[in-house]
Amino acid sequence: MSYRVIFSHANGYPAGSYRVLTEAIGRQYSIRPFDHRPLWGEPPPGRFLSWQTYANDLIERIEADQAGPVWLIGHSMGAASGILAAARRPELFAGIIALDPVLVPTRIWFWSVLVNRLMPSGMPIIKRALARPHEFDDLDSAFAFYRAKSVFSAISDEVLRDYVEAGHAVSEGGGVRLRYSGAWEACVYRSVPRVTPSLSALTCPVLIVAGDTSTVLTPAILEGVHQLNSRISSVVLPGGHLLPLESPEQCAEQALVFIEAHDQAL
Repeated sequence: MSYRVIFSHANGYPAGSYRVLTEAIGRQYSIRPFDHRPLWGEPPPGRFLSWQTYANDLIERIEADQAGPVWLIGHSMGAASGILAAARRPELFAGIIALDPVLVPTRIWFWSVLVNRLMPSGMPIIKRALARPHEFDDLDSAFAFYRAKSVFSAISDEVLRDYVEAGHAVSEGGGVRLRYSGAWEACVYRSVPRVTPSLSALTCPVLIVAGDTSTVLTPAILEGVHQLNSRISSVVLPGGHLLPLESPEQCAEQALVFIEAHDQAL
């Protein structure tokens, strides 16, 4: 399979959730959306799983398709996994567009590991993942549930509908069931990696697109990234951590401009 861009999604958000974004990219470049292993129909292996596993899955997919070097566009965990993969196998990657990536500083990562080992279900974000509803009567019921959540308030009905349809499958007994289980989501949250060595090692073109109100990629973290690797570029857009779902067209535009500029420089 030949493609120019591979898209790597966030924890809990299947690739189909980003249809508006990926279709905008696809008008100019061939793109392959990639669903990570929590969507492969397997139970989580336990409480923890290294994000290097997701990086390895990306590497294996690109190798199997004989598609490299490719541009990776990723959101949150999907972007961080791409960074881990590119640090290990730089020849497979033409560049990275990281949309509000998870880039936890080492000092915070250390304490996160300690807390998650001592209290694996203690952090609020993990409690919410484990408690989220997995069954709905139909897609409309699921849509109404998520539409009422403040976290999705800046996301259009169109994009929210894409998320609902991508994130649920028909159950055997009727109704629809969440495809990306809360147990998998919690496993991912517990296993956030130390990314500092990989960020420092990157040699390919990298653009970080950050949300100005993101609580995941703060200005302080972004400044630290630039100090680690001066080759990394960044741009800040209005929005939060769900920026590529809140403003998919603007994210696509930033990605396309960056890819075109570096393609022309080759």
